[in-house]
Amino acid sequence: MTVTGTSATSAPRVTHESFTLSGLMADASWKAEEGTEPEVGAPGILYVQGAHATSTNRVPGAKPVRGPMPALLAMGLMMPGVAPGDEPYPAELWCATGDFSFTVADDLSSAALDVPTCDAQVFAVDPNTGEETPNGVTVTVAITTDWTATGPLEQQRSHSRYSVGGLWSMEMARTAMRPASADITVTGLPGGTFSGTTNEAAIQDVKVGTLQRQ
Repeated sequence: MTVTGTSATSAPRVTHESFTLSGLMADASWKAEEGTEPEVGAPGILYVQGAHATSTNRVPGAKPVRGPMPALLAMGLMMPGVAPGDEPYPAELWCATGDFSFTVADDLSSAALDVPTCDAQVFAVDPNTGEETPNGVTVTVAITTDWTATGPLEQQRSHSRYSVGGLWSMEMARTAMRPASADITVTGLPGGTFSGTTNEAAIQDVKVGTLQRQ
């Protein structure tokens, strides 16, 4: 690629929106066994992610937005009614926080996440609009997750490009990863403490770049 019209003291002008992500990550997905009905306040499906990674978003005409990746928790569950006597309602619980500790072994053989506290928002369907939005309810939770690799290190590279209408997107990714099992504990839920183990998990060293233009 050739860049003209720039000097040693000026950066090239951003002409496309782009997103980059680089660092160490571990994630895990858990589902209740098929045919079982979790108690009210307990998850039926859950996702957790820890990271020691940095993301950068660049948009034409604006300064780049850089920041560390947060720890994430998302789950689907039946929440107790807001007021006494109210029926339970289906909802999603989302938590994203920068207050956490995350460690990863150099060979990606293990990882550990500790979130001491996080005020998670509850999202429910608005009966008037049909949209899923925060309903004003929050749940303060704590999260611990321990990953243990279950397979060899895998190296993956990908390069893709697609277009829809006037929008095109190009993505390049390089990942070193190990499949893993994960032991997850979440305290503070309306249904009490959740503990679960899943083999739907991975520990990764990731470099991803996405470029978009419309």
